[in-house]
Amino acid sequence: MICVSHDYDRPVRWRSGSPHHRARGFSLIELIVVITLAAVIAVFLVFFLTTPVDAYFAQTRRSDLVDAEDRILRNLTIDVSTALPGSLRTTASGSVLALELLATTGVARYYGPGDKSYLPPVQESAQELSTGSLDSNGFYTIGHYGPTTGAYLAVTRPGAPSAYALTGIMTSQFTIIVNAATSEDQVTLPGGGFTFSGASPTHSSFIVSGPVTYICDTTPTVQTLRRYSNYPVTSSQPFNASAAPLTAVTVRNSLIATNVTACSLTPYQPAGSNSGQMLLLKVTLTNNGEVLQVFHEISTRYGT
Repeated sequence: MICVSHDYDRPVRWRSGSPHHRARGFSLIELIVVITLAAVIAVFLVFFLTTPVDAYFAQTRRSDLVDAEDRILRNLTIDVSTALPGSLRTTASGSVLALELLATTGVARYYGPGDKSYLPPVQESAQELSTGSLDSNGFYTIGHYGPTTGAYLAVTRPGAPSAYALTGIMTSQFTIIVNAATSEDQVTLPGGGFTFSGASPTHSSFIVSGPVTYICDTTPTVQTLRRYSNYPVTSSQPFNASAAPLTAVTVRNSLIATNVTACSLTPYQPAGSNSGQMLLLKVTLTNNGEVLQVFHEISTRYGT
């Protein structure tokens, strides 16, 4: 008989070099290689992502500047082109520039001396405007003013005194109706009449709604262009936002543009005695390195 003895209590010893149970980590070289590769990948990711992101924000800034340019040109073109001829005036103080004008809502040609000489003298006097002396009768017009809502009636000419003085140029005492017999606008000057200082070369008369002011403030902490309206005519021009005529509760204050870093609004009188005024506009808009320069020339639609 053969007996086999099993020694179950004898521990089994494995050699420390066994490939199955030997613990392993990253060597320093492997770690450096991994870090280097990760850095290279990160650089490429930043490069390829930053460029389109920067381009997107740059395009957004440019779009904002173009929108501001459009608002500036749209507002100034509407106001200047329909302004009372000769009413554009500017005042500058430091980094603040103010442009003021008298907005009109209608224009019509009046009958002057001799235009209705075919009528009996009484009717002729009632329908023609007498300038340079008191006119207590009023006058008729060729064509219609259109909407007759307005604060003043004006007759101006080249070299006339400032309309802002309300002397010889504009009166707030007037009424307009359509004469049933002639279908012409009939203007009445109540309160004893009014003396217009001189005749318009084109016999133009205007309905004036009131003054409008644009204030361009290029102070680094402000950099805005604002529009003010619905305030009374004053002989001296308000030239900043804190001026008394512009601080009343009823004044309309509209922000036209931001990021205005340079501004020039220059009125001038072109050659020609009957010409209106021109406005030379130069505005620089800047936004985080993006620069847009606006150059434009606007003329008053009406001559005198």
